[in-house]
Amino acid sequence: MSEASVTVTGYVGTTPELHLSANQVPWTSFRVASTRRVRDPRSGEWRDGATTWFTVKAFRAAARTVSESLVQGQPVVVVGRLSTDEWTDRDGRERCSLVVEADAVGPDATRGVTRFARVRVEASEGEAGAGRGPQGPGSDPWHGPGGAVTDDPWAADPGDTPGDAPGDAPGDAPGEPDAAQDDPAPDRVLVDA
Repeated sequence: MSEASVTVTGYVGTTPELHLSANQVPWTSFRVASTRRVRDPRSGEWRDGATTWFTVKAFRAAARTVSESLVQGQPVVVVGRLSTDEWTDRDGRERCSLVVEADAVGPDATRGVTRFARVRVEASEGEAGAGRGPQGPGSDPWHGPGGAVTDDPWAADPGDTPGDAPGDAPGDAPGEPDAAQDDPAPDRVLVDA
Protein backbone atom coordinates (compact mmCIF):
# COMPACT_ATOMS: atom_id res chain seq x y z
CA MET A 1 0.00 0.00 0.00
CA SER A 2 1.43 3.38 -0.95
CA GLU A 3 1.28 6.29 1.43
CA ALA A 4 0.06 9.76 0.54
CA SER A 5 2.35 12.56 1.67
CA VAL A 6 0.57 15.83 2.40
CA THR A 7 1.25 19.37 3.50
CA VAL A 8 -1.57 20.92 5.53
CA THR A 9 -1.78 24.59 6.47
CA GLY A 10 -4.38 25.79 8.91
CA TYR A 11 -4.94 26.67 12.55
CA VAL A 12 -4.38 24.54 15.64
CA GLY A 13 -7.86 23.53 16.82
CA THR A 14 -6.88 21.79 20.07
CA THR A 15 -3.80 22.33 22.21
CA PRO A 16 -1.48 19.30 21.97
CA GLU A 17 -0.97 17.34 25.18
CA LEU A 18 1.93 14.97 25.77
CA HIS A 19 1.07 11.32 26.55
CA LEU A 20 3.03 8.10 27.05
CA SER A 21 2.05 4.85 25.38
CA ALA A 22 1.97 1.56 27.32
CA ASN A 23 5.59 0.93 26.29
CA GLN A 24 6.64 4.47 27.33
CA VAL A 25 6.82 6.05 23.84
CA PRO A 26 5.82 9.74 23.99
CA TRP A 27 3.04 10.81 21.63
CA THR A 28 0.76 13.76 21.08
CA SER A 29 -2.18 14.53 18.87
CA PHE A 30 -4.04 17.71 18.05
CA ARG A 31 -6.61 18.89 15.53
CA VAL A 32 -5.94 21.28 12.66
CA ALA A 33 -8.64 23.19 10.79
CA SER A 34 -7.78 23.98 7.18
CA THR A 35 -10.17 26.37 5.45
CA ARG A 36 -9.93 26.90 1.74
CA ARG A 37 -10.31 30.44 0.39
CA VAL A 38 -12.57 30.67 -2.67
CA ARG A 39 -13.38 33.53 -4.98
CA ASP A 40 -17.01 34.26 -5.74
CA PRO A 41 -17.18 34.43 -9.55
CA ARG A 42 -20.07 36.92 -9.50
CA SER A 43 -18.79 39.47 -7.01
CA GLY A 44 -15.07 38.76 -7.33
CA GLU A 45 -14.77 38.76 -3.53
CA TRP A 46 -12.87 36.15 -1.57
CA ARG A 47 -14.63 34.17 1.16
CA ASP A 48 -14.03 31.14 3.33
CA GLY A 49 -14.89 27.81 1.74
CA ALA A 50 -15.40 24.50 3.50
CA THR A 51 -13.23 23.67 6.52
CA THR A 52 -11.48 20.30 6.59
CA TRP A 53 -10.38 18.93 9.96
CA PHE A 54 -7.29 16.77 10.39
CA THR A 55 -6.02 14.90 13.44
CA VAL A 56 -2.24 15.29 13.60
CA LYS A 57 -0.18 12.69 15.47
CA ALA A 58 3.48 13.06 16.44
CA PHE A 59 5.65 10.51 18.20
CA ARG A 60 8.87 10.34 20.24
CA ALA A 61 11.01 13.51 20.33
CA ALA A 62 8.64 15.29 17.92
CA ALA A 63 5.78 14.70 20.37
CA ARG A 64 7.71 16.49 23.09
CA THR A 65 8.65 19.54 21.06
CA VAL A 66 5.22 19.85 19.40
CA SER A 67 3.40 19.67 22.74
CA GLU A 68 5.66 22.41 24.14
CA SER A 69 5.45 24.62 21.05
CA LEU A 70 1.85 24.85 19.84
CA VAL A 71 -1.32 26.21 21.39
CA GLN A 72 -4.87 26.42 20.14
CA GLY A 73 -5.47 29.14 17.57
CA GLN A 74 -1.93 29.36 16.16
CA PRO A 75 -1.34 29.10 12.40
CA VAL A 76 0.55 25.90 11.61
CA VAL A 77 2.10 23.93 8.75
CA VAL A 78 2.16 20.12 8.97
CA VAL A 79 3.95 17.72 6.63
CA GLY A 80 3.34 14.00 6.95
CA ARG A 81 1.61 10.83 5.81
CA LEU A 82 -2.15 10.89 5.32
CA SER A 83 -4.37 8.05 6.49
CA THR A 84 -7.90 7.56 7.80
CA ASP A 85 -9.22 6.29 11.11
CA GLU A 86 -12.56 4.50 10.83
CA TRP A 87 -14.83 3.51 13.72
CA THR A 88 -18.44 3.04 14.75
CA ASP A 89 -19.82 5.64 17.15
CA ARG A 90 -22.15 5.02 20.12
CA ASP A 91 -25.20 5.45 17.88
CA GLY A 92 -23.96 2.75 15.48
CA ARG A 93 -22.96 5.19 12.72
CA GLU A 94 -19.81 4.56 10.70
CA ARG A 95 -17.36 7.42 11.22
CA CYS A 96 -14.10 8.43 9.55
CA SER A 97 -11.42 11.04 10.28
CA LEU A 98 -8.39 12.22 8.33
CA VAL A 99 -5.10 11.64 10.16
CA VAL A 100 -1.65 13.02 9.41
CA GLU A 101 1.31 11.25 11.02
CA ALA A 102 3.64 14.22 11.21
CA ASP A 103 7.15 14.29 9.80
CA ALA A 104 7.44 18.07 10.36
CA VAL A 105 5.31 20.58 12.28
CA GLY A 106 5.87 24.30 12.66
CA PRO A 107 4.26 27.70 12.94
CA ASP A 108 3.14 29.33 9.68
CA ALA A 109 5.36 32.42 9.45
CA THR A 110 3.31 33.77 6.53
CA ARG A 111 0.54 34.56 9.05
CA GLY A 112 2.60 36.09 11.82
CA VAL A 113 6.01 36.46 13.42
CA THR A 114 7.56 33.40 14.97
CA ARG A 115 10.78 32.54 16.81
CA PHE A 116 12.68 29.28 16.73
CA ALA A 117 14.74 27.83 19.55
CA ARG A 118 16.81 24.75 18.83
CA VAL A 119 16.67 22.13 21.58
CA ARG A 120 18.11 18.68 21.96
CA VAL A 121 15.62 16.25 23.42
CA GLU A 122 17.01 13.16 25.08
CA ALA A 123 15.22 10.02 23.93
CA SER A 124 14.01 7.61 26.60
CA GLU A 125 15.26 4.07 26.68
CA GLY A 126 13.76 1.97 23.95
CA GLU A 127 13.14 4.95 21.67
CA ALA A 128 14.85 5.25 18.35
CA GLY A 129 17.79 7.62 18.71
CA ALA A 130 18.22 7.04 22.46
CA GLY A 131 21.32 8.66 23.84
CA ARG A 132 21.61 11.49 21.30
CA GLY A 133 20.45 14.13 23.74
CA PRO A 134 22.45 16.34 26.11
CA GLN A 135 25.07 14.68 28.23
CA GLY A 136 25.96 15.05 31.90
CA PRO A 137 24.07 15.67 35.12
CA GLY A 138 21.51 18.45 35.11
CA SER A 139 21.27 18.64 31.33
CA ASP A 140 17.96 20.25 30.47
CA PRO A 141 17.20 20.87 26.79
CA TRP A 142 14.71 23.64 27.63
CA HIS A 143 17.09 25.80 29.65
CA GLY A 144 20.48 27.32 29.05
CA PRO A 145 23.34 28.01 31.43
CA GLY A 146 22.20 29.13 34.86
CA GLY A 147 18.63 27.96 34.20
CA ALA A 148 17.80 30.75 31.74
CA VAL A 149 15.19 29.77 29.17
CA THR A 150 16.82 29.59 25.74
CA ASP A 151 13.87 30.93 23.77
CA ASP A 152 15.85 33.58 21.88
CA PRO A 153 18.36 32.18 19.39
CA TRP A 154 19.24 35.75 18.35
CA ALA A 155 20.14 36.86 21.87
CA ALA A 156 23.49 38.55 22.39
CA ASP A 157 26.38 36.40 23.52
CA PRO A 158 27.54 37.09 27.10
CA GLY A 159 30.87 38.50 25.75
CA ASP A 160 29.19 41.08 23.50
CA THR A 161 29.85 44.72 24.26
CA PRO A 162 27.50 47.64 23.59
CA GLY A 163 27.48 48.45 19.89
CA ASP A 164 28.38 44.90 18.85
CA ALA A 165 25.88 43.00 16.79
CA PRO A 166 24.70 39.79 18.49
CA GLY A 167 27.35 37.13 17.96
CA ASP A 168 30.22 39.53 17.15
CA ALA A 169 33.47 38.56 18.79
CA PRO A 170 34.72 41.03 21.42
CA GLY A 171 36.89 43.63 19.73
CA ASP A 172 35.29 43.28 16.28
CA ALA A 173 34.02 46.46 14.72
CA PRO A 174 30.26 46.70 15.30
CA GLY A 175 28.39 44.74 12.68
CA GLU A 176 31.57 43.35 11.08
CA PRO A 177 31.82 39.61 10.55
CA ASP A 178 33.97 37.68 13.01
CA ALA A 179 37.52 36.91 11.93
CA ALA A 180 36.68 33.19 12.15
CA GLN A 181 33.49 33.55 10.08
CA ASP A 182 34.60 31.18 7.31
CA ASP A 183 31.83 28.74 8.29
CA PRO A 184 28.82 30.73 9.61
CA ALA A 185 26.59 28.95 12.09
CA PRO A 186 23.70 27.25 10.25
CA ASP A 187 21.07 28.66 12.60
CA ARG A 188 21.99 32.32 12.08
CA VAL A 189 21.24 34.46 9.07
CA LEU A 190 23.67 37.19 8.10
CA VAL A 191 21.97 40.28 6.70
CA ASP A 192 23.71 43.36 5.32
CA ALA A 193 22.15 46.49 6.76
